[in-house]
Amino acid sequence: MESTLNSRKVVRFGSFELDANQGELRKNGMRVRLQGQPLQILLVLIESPGEVVTRDALRQKLWAETFVDFEHSLNTAVKKLRQALGDDPENPIFIETVPRSGYRFIAPVTRPGDGHPEGMASSDGAPPVPGNRAAAPTGPSSSSPTSLRFSVFRTRRAVAALILLLAAAGIGAFVLTRSTTSKRNESKAPAVLRIVPITTAPGDAIWPVFSPDDREIAFVWDGPERKHYDLYVQLVGAELPLRLTHTTSGELGLPAWSPDGRQVAFTRCFGENDGVYVVPALGGEEHELTSAHCLGYVSPAPLVWTADGADILLVDHCSQAGRFGVVDFSLATGAKRCLTDSAAKKGLDSGRGFAVSPNGKTLAFGQINGTLCCDLYAVPLAGGTPKRLAYAGLWGCIASGEDACNRIMWTPDGGSVVFTSSHAALFSLWRVSVDGGEPQHEMTYPAPGSLSKDGSRFVFSQRTSFDPPSIWQVHLANAGGPVTETKKVIHTQFPELDAQPSPDSARLVWMSIRTGNEEIWMSDADGRNQTQLTHLERYSGTPRWSPDARWIAFDSYMKTGTQIFAVDAEGRNLHQITSGNYQNVTPSWSRDGKSIYFASDRTGSRQIWKHSLDSGAEVQLTKQGGHGPMESYDGDTVYYTRDYEGGLWKVPSHGGAESRVIEGKPQVGFWGYSAVTRTGLYFLDAEAEPRPTIEFYSFTSGRISPVFKIDELPERYQPSLSASGDGKTIYFAQHDRQSVIKMMEFAPQNATGARRNE
Repeated sequence: MESTLNSRKVVRFGSFELDANQGELRKNGMRVRLQGQPLQILLVLIESPGEVVTRDALRQKLWAETFVDFEHSLNTAVKKLRQALGDDPENPIFIETVPRSGYRFIAPVTRPGDGHPEGMASSDGAPPVPGNRAAAPTGPSSSSPTSLRFSVFRTRRAVAALILLLAAAGIGAFVLTRSTTSKRNESKAPAVLRIVPITTAPGDAIWPVFSPDDREIAFVWDGPERKHYDLYVQLVGAELPLRLTHTTSGELGLPAWSPDGRQVAFTRCFGENDGVYVVPALGGEEHELTSAHCLGYVSPAPLVWTADGADILLVDHCSQAGRFGVVDFSLATGAKRCLTDSAAKKGLDSGRGFAVSPNGKTLAFGQINGTLCCDLYAVPLAGGTPKRLAYAGLWGCIASGEDACNRIMWTPDGGSVVFTSSHAALFSLWRVSVDGGEPQHEMTYPAPGSLSKDGSRFVFSQRTSFDPPSIWQVHLANAGGPVTETKKVIHTQFPELDAQPSPDSARLVWMSIRTGNEEIWMSDADGRNQTQLTHLERYSGTPRWSPDARWIAFDSYMKTGTQIFAVDAEGRNLHQITSGNYQNVTPSWSRDGKSIYFASDRTGSRQIWKHSLDSGAEVQLTKQGGHGPMESYDGDTVYYTRDYEGGLWKVPSHGGAESRVIEGKPQVGFWGYSAVTRTGLYFLDAEAEPRPTIEFYSFTSGRISPVFKIDELPERYQPSLSASGDGKTIYFAQHDRQSVIKMMEFAPQNATGARRNE
């Protein structure tokens, strides 16, 4: 029997509107990121406003057929729900905790057509009872702060989750007002006159930037054929863009206009020549301004052209140890000066994203910490000590693809910095004052973007459809093909990645973000009987089976470095394998089950290491770089990729000479798209025409042959290709991205006046 809520579709409470049929929560017309268990709890509570819903009733409705730590999962889900609503458990407005019983929705609820609210209000609230979970023998504390790794699911083009909901297909004039994010932070947002599309063609249009005269935008688009991302410019109001680049390999970064509007600069990474390039805005030949190193595990960094046109700010090596930072590059002399050298001296990378204040005096930048998340800093361009504005330990991972660390933006008055954070596992925009204070939810801008000079217009990229990465299974007649069957085996509304079959091919382990955090899951080989194995509430990924199928090794990003863990196939015993304040990542087992290979940056660059499970001794195998190790089935060889160079390499499992096996493929950033079988290697050619192709390298013949063309897009920076030992079954992840550029126009009286410190 259909519930009352579902039959009425929409309910309203406070400044929120809940559409039960669509599963959407909106606040003042703006969509709030709330999915999975927190959304389901809200649906259950709001069906019976004013009544106590017991914890047992919630368990029966939402967790009856799932093997989880219920108390922990429920407390976590309620916490995320409260954070999405801005509700204080000690002084609740919406959800009241009834001690030792359950929860009650206490706010008045109205439905379209009703003349009165339902439910009742109460001022007698109590904090929720913390959940209890048995501590792992040598695992991390369950109270460790939540932090999510850069990609989440590392969706490169992930946008902030606050998306403007348009009322009709024909976009009309309407007004948005910023809601109250807390009793301590009440202010009104600029009135929005209208939102209009700038681009309308299919594909993924991203990273728009206004020209100096605000008449044009430059942006990056994968074009009508969906093959390669290139740089385009388009007049505001025009129908067709002008293509400026013709990329055949690598990636482009956020464009930057020259102050006179005649040229557009951009970073090119992961191709034949990494560096900063410039191209005439009216079209013409591009040329390189300077070489620059690129972070191999993130998207190309942005650029900023100084107001006088004499310098360009970019990201490059900032220390002899190879740490990255924001660099001032002189166009006249070619000299480079590090602006964030204090971070580089500490052995930290900075500048994955950065932005200069409207008055050109202050640099805001993200600094990568041990968890691959970003802390947010500001420093005077003239020199000085960086000031930390927000940090990942409190505000989640201030990084999730290029729209996080790579898309920091200033407010027009120069008084605040806007950034993306996964605080409370809700990827959304926040703003923090440059004078300090607590970050607050950003309710003016729907996503990172570009403001016109007077602050009256704002352009941004909006997702029009998003099919999250799903796990596919391909059956072959024999190793290397031909294909006999293809089917999707793991598919939800959340990213599903990193699938690995067990040694007997009966089960899968993979990484899912369906609970709000990247956790390890297990299922049958066909995707049935799904079970959550970890509950660490932080990024945990790259799962790998032990040879006896009793254990799964994986990496997990902690506040003090990234470590390798192992959990048994029941999810009950957790053991920490590595230690130290390093990035220890991408584990895999030796065929005898006595050692674990992994990659670590403890020497200053990422190399392959081997950890003995008996003695704990660790031996470095490579010196020229290594990532994603995989041992051969005879146990003699370790195959691996590198961060900054495409291809596959090998090294003897006990150490020795390093040599190349396959040149150029998989490409940089696709380090996880290779798999070892008994007779050969599978790998991805992301730049194959007409579509990315999984190929097979035969150990016997040394030949490479195409096996399977991917219909959609592979996910860079994720280990999403695996195979059974006999080579007859392949697992991979793919998804589709569609987005357009839109422009918000604000009411003239709300346009920003003089900027701070000018």
